[in-house]
Amino acid sequence: MAEPTDLVVIGDDGTVRVLGRGAERRLRDRPGRYHLVVDAPGLLILREDVVEGIDQRPTRVAMSGELLNRTSTLEVINIIATANWRGDLHVMDGVTHRILSISQGALKYALSDSADDRLGQVLYRNGVLSRRELDAILRQVSPEKRLGQLLIEQGVLSQEQLFAQLRKQVEQIFYASLLAKEGYYVFSVTEDEHEHVPHHTVHLPINQLLMEGVQRIDEMALFRQRIPHDDLCPVAQPKVTQLSLDENMSLILTYADGERTIEDIARETGLGHFHTMKSVYGMMQQGGVLLRPKQQIDAAAVKALVRQFNDVLRDVFMAVATYGAMDQTRQTLETWLQGSGYAPFFGDRVEEDGSISAAQVVDAMGSIDVENPMDALAQGLHELAAFALFAATTTLPRDQELALSRDVNTRLKRIRV
Repeated sequence: MAEPTDLVVIGDDGTVRVLGRGAERRLRDRPGRYHLVVDAPGLLILREDVVEGIDQRPTRVAMSGELLNRTSTLEVINIIATANWRGDLHVMDGVTHRILSISQGALKYALSDSADDRLGQVLYRNGVLSRRELDAILRQVSPEKRLGQLLIEQGVLSQEQLFAQLRKQVEQIFYASLLAKEGYYVFSVTEDEHEHVPHHTVHLPINQLLMEGVQRIDEMALFRQRIPHDDLCPVAQPKVTQLSLDENMSLILTYADGERTIEDIARETGLGHFHTMKSVYGMMQQGGVLLRPKQQIDAAAVKALVRQFNDVLRDVFMAVATYGAMDQTRQTLETWLQGSGYAPFFGDRVEEDGSISAAQVVDAMGSIDVENPMDALAQGLHELAAFALFAATTTLPRDQELALSRDVNTRLKRIRV
């Protein structure tokens, strides 16, 4: 069993060994002398030693503890806001470290070490930048040129638009902090500004953020009962035209083509994840929208399957060619295709050798609305091969008919999806 990356071991003789690489990296960022101030069962707390003669105001911990459930962070923030304290709330869920800077009952800024909380990702999710545009501009970022500065210089965003996106980033980090179900928190107060104060600050009333956060947590739990993940594709139903839709719902319907996922729609509409989920859920409750899985078609697998059936079809046509019946068999097969409903997928004509176009089948597979598209394709190809064999046997002598039938049926049984 692998050791945790944050493991620190204290021996029987009191010696301390840092075994986890994560712990080593984190401690490397905090060099200095420390006093052991708490050695409660299961908990140790160190405080940095203040060196005399140096103008240094130590960080003081007003509150700290363990996150026991999904409301722990919310309750802690509510206490801080009610007491009108000023300081930084560190929320650590074991994966991400987020910092909420609170002053005068308002959120001033928020920091996070999660890649999902970075400004670039926020701009991508909000539909401001495509993935290609984001990757291109990130390659230009340097210590001298921050992302926001580049966006303004290149005319991608105005200062007002950039500030609005930075505000959304701060809100996102706040709401993400509320979702921490386990981990630890520390609220520190100091007269000095935080060592990593960003170049911008906001002033978002904590009470409003908490009310919105509580609503989002409760409603998202409700949404997830019917929308388990974001890779589902909304499909408009006929009944939707009879519903009274708000502006967000109407906008989402223009993107609900059965191919875009909820994540895609949230990004392309700029509505964001929560409001997109809320609108889709509302339309689902009224029967105006259904969800279907995003089709993941493996083009190589489709071509391989079609190739196996094409080999069978070519042999059937070679057998009838000996008796001059290729044109008759082709015409019969094409007539069957046009009436079978398979023409949109296989085409309404076959090649000279009896095969069908694998490229056309790959293109058509994207529009198949079934749970198992590859199984449906195999079923259609089996029916195609079976009818081709039937059409061929009417032109062959009895002995040739039986031999071809045995050969074709044996080969069809060997084909697996």
